Amino acid sequence: MNYQEKTVLLKNGRTCLLRRAEEADAEMMLEYLKTTSAQTPYMIREPEEVRTDPEEERAFLRRAAEDPRFLMLLAFVDGAFAGSCSFAGVSERSRMRHRCTVGISLYRAFWGMGIGAALMGEILAGAKAAGYEQVELDVVSTNERAAGLYRKLGFETTGTIPHAFRYKDGTYADFLFMVKKLV
Repeated sequence: MNYQEKTVLLKNGRTCLLRRAEEADAEMMLEYLKTTSAQTPYMIREPEEVRTDPEEERAFLRRAAEDPRFLMLLAFVDGAFAGSCSFAGVSERSRMRHRCTVGISLYRAFWGMGIGAALMGEILAGAKAAGYEQVELDVVSTNERAAGLYRKLGFETTGTIPHAFRYKDGTYADFLFMVKKLV
């Protein structure tokens, strides 16, 4: 999906560039996935589970850029990569084609600056422009910062998935299933 890059002002007065992910970002994205997975218990994977090689990631980003119903945005603060946010369709089946899922993560050093809200605002607008009527996401129930942001953006909790995560130490985490209507 096309996206016109833009600069937004953050809560701390710094500026943040938002732009679409490109093929050339492949190595940076792989490192980001590994690092953010290690920084928080809220990601879906462990760092060692990032096994995609750079060529596979480039191919993914190439296909993603050409897909009119997919968008991945990257955020940069003072030239430093801060995080990403994306939407993708739940299914191409006619009965589910109106729904998309959203994913977002930031490097820990960039938490609390307003980048998540900026990315989510752009992603929600992009999802609506792509023809989606409903946006869905899962969030770990103890991730109160993220759940609070999603509520502020109009998401509602519609259910809980118990024991959605099983950590290496044998403990579990539940997911909140959240939905936002775009129409």
